[in-house]
Amino acid sequence: MPETYPDDTTLLGLSQDDATGVEYIPTGQSPYIMAYRRMLYRLLRVVERANDLRVYAMGGLTVGVRGGRCFVGDQPREIAASGPIALSADATTHLYVSVSGVVTTSTTGLPADRANFIPLAEVVTDAGSITRITDLRGESLLQAQSAALAGITATSQEINDALDGIGAGVTAANLTALTSGAMSTADTQHRHLTTNQDVDGMATVTLLNDSADANASIQLNFSLPAAMPDSTRLGVDRATGFLTQAYLGQSYHLFGAAPLGWSHSGALSATANAQLVGAVPVAGEIVAIVLSCGLNTQSSDSADGLSLDAFVNGSALTTAPATLTASDGVGFQSTDQGAGTPPTLDTTGAQNVNRGDLVTIDLIYTANGTVTQQPTHVGVLVVVKAERPI
Repeated sequence: MPETYPDDTTLLGLSQDDATGVEYIPTGQSPYIMAYRRMLYRLLRVVERANDLRVYAMGGLTVGVRGGRCFVGDQPREIAASGPIALSADATTHLYVSVSGVVTTSTTGLPADRANFIPLAEVVTDAGSITRITDLRGESLLQAQSAALAGITATSQEINDALDGIGAGVTAANLTALTSGAMSTADTQHRHLTTNQDVDGMATVTLLNDSADANASIQLNFSLPAAMPDSTRLGVDRATGFLTQAYLGQSYHLFGAAPLGWSHSGALSATANAQLVGAVPVAGEIVAIVLSCGLNTQSSDSADGLSLDAFVNGSALTTAPATLTASDGVGFQSTDQGAGTPPTLDTTGAQNVNRGDLVTIDLIYTANGTVTQQPTHVGVLVVVKAERPI
């Protein structure tokens, strides 16, 4: 379809182009030459930017590049006019502005990354002259933007997901604070104050330090029953350092363990009865007794060694003793690490202890054979799980 003009009457009545500001020469203008030059000057100003970085023939196998401005390599560039630029005979040469803002020629084509150069022209030559110049500047002026061209590696869906729900108050600074880990100062922007579970079942809250450091992998589990007739609260028992749960006016230790220890330095050559391990520091339940030796018994009788019974306020805590014998190996041995036999603990009530209860042990040394190594550096550990009323 051909482009059309206004009718003659309308065209003759125009005094100025609204889009560009170029003035029409009135009919009968005198002197006509000055009005024509003024119109031409205004037209040249309008099209001046279209001349930026235009490649033109300079004769023979040379071209010139008009000066102008562009944006490349993440920088605005002022490109000076250049020429004559010599071209190869019988070749197709591409001219472009490189990522560093330099007019460059290539007979092997344009660079692959369109985000890092501005194409100017394709020039075809024969043996001694230029046969064709194809202006390529429009490829940069009129190009569809793409993620790759803009250097964006995220998909459109990932970008949408990231932007969903973000309000005007979100800034780079507070996003950084939210993602700065354990040292974050983002309490005023993001805080988990409570955890609610509106289901008819036990509510369990797990706090986990998921550090890559094996020594930091600490997990705390809090459980509350499905229904309680009274509200419950958590606090810290400052006397013991344990977390407590207050319920129906009674305080309970929520979790934790308190150790009691007894040790004998050097070789043990005789039975040691009624040895005081210590006073129970907090009400709870004795859940483990560990017998260890720095150097285990060595004897011609494999049954020779140590056995241990424990008592709470004189009442038997063990229904079967802990044992370490010569058959369990040399060097360090412990009933908690696969050696010997751990004790069997009473489950009829003696294991439930109160603060101030006394724990004692009977350590029986048996030597029926020829002993070449007496048990040395003997240690006993009693573990109290703090969970009963304080």
